[in-house]
Amino acid sequence: MGVRRSRPRRKHSTPVAAGPKNSQVRIAAVLRPSCWFVLGLLAATTGCTPALQNRLPADAISPARLVAVPPQVLIYTLDADDHSSVDDQSAAAIANTASNVLRKIVDRQRARFADREALAACGPGCAKFYQWGGRATLEIGLQREKIHNFGFHSVADWTFRDDLSAVRASLGADFVVFVTLKQTRDTTGRKAYVPGQAYIHGKQIDAACVADLRDGAMAWCTSLQDDVGDIADPGRVLTAIHAMTRGLFARAPAGG
Repeated sequence: MGVRRSRPRRKHSTPVAAGPKNSQVRIAAVLRPSCWFVLGLLAATTGCTPALQNRLPADAISPARLVAVPPQVLIYTLDADDHSSVDDQSAAAIANTASNVLRKIVDRQRARFADREALAACGPGCAKFYQWGGRATLEIGLQREKIHNFGFHSVADWTFRDDLSAVRASLGADFVVFVTLKQTRDTTGRKAYVPGQAYIHGKQIDAACVADLRDGAMAWCTSLQDDVGDIADPGRVLTAIHAMTRGLFARAPAGG
């Protein structure tokens, strides 16, 4: 299965009904990864994959103007016939753990965390931006880890083109932190009957990005690749998110 690109330069045009109730429904929908993107199983990219440059250094991003949103988690299961399916139930449980971890980190760094209720109150603009941010963050992680080549040279090439003035005002921030965690798992049957193919390159890709609400461009990103660990382990989630945010908050008060 191929990769569906987020098409960062394409204008979003999906109509969304206004109102807090509909916004809550849409936020709930985009928090289910299988509803907003299907990346499938990816082979390692051949040839030269461009290194992605950050637009801003981490110390140029003020925690006082930064808000983090709930991490987005995608879990694939791969069977003995190489058929993949999305496991929303496992992903939801891991996402809750990841949200708690990220909230504690940003609280210590004097940044803020916007939970699902805050995103719903923000309206459909936030829902669209949240959906785009999760997908773009994973795509950036995939290119950084040389799993897939999107042909870009800067994280700023991933840009959300809709007007973000209302989102910026609602969140009261200039920057938004996105965290996306993706893992592909073997079924018991695959482990038993396809032992020679059980190793999956890019089994787990974790990525974190900061988007600039002033122009919609990604400004700073980092990523990790783990072909051995299991993200279902709460300790693995803690380690991954701490590792990725450590560089972002390098100049913030100690304790993170």
